[in-house]
Amino acid sequence: MQKFRIISFIVVHILILVHVLWLKNSHLGSFDFQEFFDRFIGQGILNAGSIMVIFAFFSTLIFGRFFCGWLCHFGAVQELAWWFFDKLGIKPKTINSRLLTFLPLFILFNFYIIPNVSKAIGSGSNWQLSTNLAYPEVWRFLPGFIIGSLTFIVDGFLIVYFLGRKGFCRFVCPWGAFLKFPTSLSTFKVRKVNACTDCNSCTLSCPIGIDVNHEINKFNKVVNSNCTSCLICIDDCPEKALGYKFKNPINDYDNINLLDFAYQKTSYLNEKIKSNFISLRDKDFFIIPFCLVFGLLLDGLFHFGHMLAFGVSSIISLIIFNTKISLSFRKPIFIFAICFMFFNGFLKFSQYQAMSFYEQRNFEKAVPYFENLVNYYPMEIGKYHAYLGVCFLEIKDLENSWKHYEIAQKIIPDNRNIVHLGYILESMR
Repeated sequence: MQKFRIISFIVVHILILVHVLWLKNSHLGSFDFQEFFDRFIGQGILNAGSIMVIFAFFSTLIFGRFFCGWLCHFGAVQELAWWFFDKLGIKPKTINSRLLTFLPLFILFNFYIIPNVSKAIGSGSNWQLSTNLAYPEVWRFLPGFIIGSLTFIVDGFLIVYFLGRKGFCRFVCPWGAFLKFPTSLSTFKVRKVNACTDCNSCTLSCPIGIDVNHEINKFNKVVNSNCTSCLICIDDCPEKALGYKFKNPINDYDNINLLDFAYQKTSYLNEKIKSNFISLRDKDFFIIPFCLVFGLLLDGLFHFGHMLAFGVSSIISLIIFNTKISLSFRKPIFIFAICFMFFNGFLKFSQYQAMSFYEQRNFEKAVPYFENLVNYYPMEIGKYHAYLGVCFLEIKDLENSWKHYEIAQKIIPDNRNIVHLGYILESMR
């Protein structure tokens, strides 16, 4: 079965390559979950990506998260990383952190559902159902080489190394979180079909880190919504006790204690599997706020995408609180994270003071705070140079006003305020 899964990953990536290099934007836009939220939910545009997501959602109601286990390119990257580490003799252990599995839900709602629903129903909404399969063009959707490479390295290899085989799926991916609900209602699940000998082969082989042995013996099936229907546990069961079977969902919720399912107090306690997992569940209430704050700051400062920002954030958070890692390694990472937070605080304070003095028309006092932003912000932000151009104009420093206007004009040339500032400076010349 696993040979077919690998073939499925390879075929998908060949099709992606053909799509990007050959079809480009002439026939179909990008196939990605983001298209559903940004285009369909936010604007009403039914494009190729939206249709793909709708198909994935309804197919998940039948087969579970089959899309994640057999088709997803991030899933394929993690499998490649796992194969690579295996060839090197490296066996990363799976991290268990109960609360951090809610991070993908936070990313999903905070960055995709809430903003786009607000856009669709808010004042000034221009939501209108339309069809445009070629929108947006593929090349507009793809990230730059640097961001794409970093995302590949961090969310693929580094997350697998530090968090386990499918660490990205469990702790970062908002699309996996989106498919959790239909997964819980799916008709096909991994089920107990024969007597189990408690050998725990299924748990040890599960790439997502589910205690399969515990769940099939307690619930007669895998109930964890993180299950990606990869079917590795079925292939690895020596007693053929597991099968991928259909059952009417209306009659499929017997023998489930929801409280036990939520907390899984008796899970991961078997001595045969303890050594394969690193439990950080007692530190969850420290990990989740640290990860959220650091990820939001990282995303806000560098603008290199939620996947990469929270991928880095989850790795750093789980390293810091993992006592299995030496203190000499964790300590400098913790110090770096704290210094980064203070640096962000300095920039936020400068931003607040700059805008406050600007709105009060106290341009002279606003200048040093805007200069902090243009000198120390990790990225070139055109609007800060524009504000400085106005400030220097108001205090009659035309040389510096011209300087910052020219920088702002290069970054955001079509901005109305920049154009207006240029007209004023030209007239004064």
